[in-house]
Amino acid sequence: MAHDIKYTTEDAIPKTLSESIYKNLKAGIINNKYKAGERIYEKEIANRFGVSTTPVREALLKLSAEGFISIDSHRKASVKEISYEELEDIFEVMSELDSLAMIHVADHISPECIAEIESLVAEMEDVLKPAYVERFLELNLAVHAKTWSALPNKVLERTLHYVHGQLLRYNYARYVAYQDPDIMKKSLDEHKQILDALKNYNKRELKTLIKTHWSFLIRQMHLRNKFLNAFKGGGTAEES
Repeated sequence: MAHDIKYTTEDAIPKTLSESIYKNLKAGIINNKYKAGERIYEKEIANRFGVSTTPVREALLKLSAEGFISIDSHRKASVKEISYEELEDIFEVMSELDSLAMIHVADHISPECIAEIESLVAEMEDVLKPAYVERFLELNLAVHAKTWSALPNKVLERTLHYVHGQLLRYNYARYVAYQDPDIMKKSLDEHKQILDALKNYNKRELKTLIKTHWSFLIRQMHLRNKFLNAFKGGGTAEES
């Protein structure tokens, strides 16, 4: 059974043709409809949408800038190859950035923001079943985004969102990993611990917990074959 993995962007409603095409292709890559290394043909996409190749090219350039596709010297576009090593690198960078962020968040987060995070974590517990893994992952992201919103350093906040955005290419593998109830439970427990440390404004504890949190999932993906095989079955993407 195929699953479409939802993701959020700052602009939920496409404002232009190129934005609509961009969102459609991005969803296809995230949901593994377009496989790693697969060619994406401008004319084919243009025909599907009934447009010229100009908005398609604009969409492809944006996806290239975000690291979802590669465009060679002959302007041939293809889905960027999946790399377990790159995923490890992303988690390592997120661990360092988020640890730094938590030091500043602890000094500036408001009781109202903490209350919102607590509500999100409570909802994560409500959907703690493999059948609701998509919603669980959405809430997971929402918890981090709400926490980062307390940062006074908006450059750091934008950088966190950008690097975290690179994980979207691997969302299908994350979906597979979170089908394991033990992984879901461990993730929830870690979010609860982070929430408690935020309530106590405990910088040292926050730094330790965040390091552990970002290393957890990559440790669960030590079954490299399972990770790689996740991209051989594939899902389907909603087309808008």
